[in-house]
Amino acid sequence: MIKKLFREPLAQFLAIALLLFGGERWINAEDYAYDQYRIEVGESELLQFMQQRAKTFKPDQAVAALARLKPQDRQRLVDDYVREEVLFREAMALNLDSNDPIIRRRLIQKMDYLAQGFYDQAEPLTEEDLRSYYAQNQQDYKKAAEATFTHVFISAQNRGGTEAQAMAAGLLKQLNTEKVPFENASRYGERFLYNRNYVNREDDEIASHFGASFQQQVFAFDSEQQWQGPVQSDHGWHLVLLVKNTDAYTPAFEQVSAAVLADRQRQQQRDIKRQAIDKLIAKYQIETE
Repeated sequence: MIKKLFREPLAQFLAIALLLFGGERWINAEDYAYDQYRIEVGESELLQFMQQRAKTFKPDQAVAALARLKPQDRQRLVDDYVREEVLFREAMALNLDSNDPIIRRRLIQKMDYLAQGFYDQAEPLTEEDLRSYYAQNQQDYKKAAEATFTHVFISAQNRGGTEAQAMAAGLLKQLNTEKVPFENASRYGERFLYNRNYVNREDDEIASHFGASFQQQVFAFDSEQQWQGPVQSDHGWHLVLLVKNTDAYTPAFEQVSAAVLADRQRQQQRDIKRQAIDKLIAKYQIETE
């Protein structure tokens, strides 16, 4: 009966299948030794778990903290670890990680972070490297034109432009006759929409508050110790006491070497991470319609 059974093709097929299955299990015994329902909780697992919960990765501190735990606190830590590990494994068993945009985004972020591990391979930057970088990016270090001044404002909103200008011209004589200093400017004129005093303000900010024509005139003034004007803005007329103005300029390398070093290091890190990710992409065959 048994001999007759083994002559059947189906029985032969099942016997061969069982033989192959058993051989594969024997060859890969180490892989099958893993039991999804067995959780090992050792020192390394607890140390890693503690650091993840504290969101700080300082192994020495974690070792000391773990050693100081009382038995009941250590057991509580083990229970928390087991709880999270069980929930993680059950979620993976249910394929809850599939087609989840939040998990996908988190995994992408982690891989992007891992790519930063190649920063240690960066070559030390030399002064020649920094000077070359500075020469190629001088425009990034250009200092804007700046001015320090105060002003007295006469509004043209509720009066004609000619009347406002005449009032400003009369007030100019008074300010210079009385030699009104910088700090007393607020006692004269009318309330302005923005600031009364401008200290080391860039030309773009001044233009945004007063208009381009006013900004150009202020930077054309000499820093005399007297009131100048009237100068027209988008809001009315102004009398200006200029302390100083400086033209835009590009500082020498020595003046901005620290900033150049920081910028060049950031660029180097971006390049290293991009190259690491490009190597990963190169392993894949990209097909598009």
